[in-house]
Amino acid sequence: MQRNWVLVLIGATALVAGADYYSGRKTGLQEAHDAAPAASVKADAMAAALSLAAARNENQIAHTRRIVHQKTPGGIAAKDDAAFLPPPGAPLKDIFGDLKARADAGDAAAASRLFHDLQRCAEAQRLGQFLPAIANRMLDGNLPSSPGGIDRSERQLDWMQRGLELQQDSASMCAGLLPSQQAALVPSTLTAAQLGDPQAADCYVGANLNAWPGVLDNPDWISNYKNYALPLASAAVQQGDWAMVGMLASANAGNPRSNNMLNQLTGTDPVQAYTYAKLMSLGQPEGTTPSTRSTNALSTLSGQLTPEQIQAADTQAQSMYQQYFDATPRQTGQVMDSMRTCQAGF
Repeated sequence: MQRNWVLVLIGATALVAGADYYSGRKTGLQEAHDAAPAASVKADAMAAALSLAAARNENQIAHTRRIVHQKTPGGIAAKDDAAFLPPPGAPLKDIFGDLKARADAGDAAAASRLFHDLQRCAEAQRLGQFLPAIANRMLDGNLPSSPGGIDRSERQLDWMQRGLELQQDSASMCAGLLPSQQAALVPSTLTAAQLGDPQAADCYVGANLNAWPGVLDNPDWISNYKNYALPLASAAVQQGDWAMVGMLASANAGNPRSNNMLNQLTGTDPVQAYTYAKLMSLGQPEGTTPSTRSTNALSTLSGQLTPEQIQAADTQAQSMYQQYFDATPRQTGQVMDSMRTCQAGF
């Protein structure tokens, strides 16, 4: 078994060290992402969220009508915009301009495709930067002998193997991507979020300022975050986004472990933090018990509230659970899976 580990590690080191998806570019998008729990948004942000949701709905209705009523010469309805996207895996450097122009014009399918492709390339680059170091550390250390140590090592090797496969699968798509195209990750994520991509919304709202490449050269990104993050968060909750509930609960609780900008917008609000922590508990996956962390959070927050505040927050959480989540528990791993896309660059 140990011999197999050594062979895998050597292969991993060689494969990663030889990967060059960005034509020698060394500065990459930094790793970030700290998905945390979630709270309610103030009245002005709620109004803005409703306005945003209404605008989305109006755009979707207009788009649908255009598809239905626009006929080809043969009398057949035109296909949806998504059908005209470039084939999956097409070199991003070649299709970037077209996707961005379409996204800027309100094409939700193109915006979502650009966001996901940029995220994938950012992840491939990030893996190329630190996988060799991890492989070298494992090679230089003592091989595990205990059952627990062997199990942990095998899980880490499986993760490294998946990372190598992602790099290899992304090589042709990400090759030659220009620095200016790479730097479009942040605004492209915002555009996709505004056009309805839920994963883009999660990535954008949960963003870490320190991981935004080029933020010092783009102060408007900070202004945009201040203006759009809370409305996007509120709209996402209203659309049943459990990951957003978690982030808002954590932000309102003032969690010092949170490594994003959301808390600076929400401030610390124990009532809102309790409300969304309670909502998370109501959506506990069936057949599982609440985590110690979740139980402790509710206990700590309730100690900061009056009985009247707790009763009102419980009522609000129950109402949101019914209205936005159809009183249906989330699936096991659903929050983690929804954030998996934005593990690079944010």
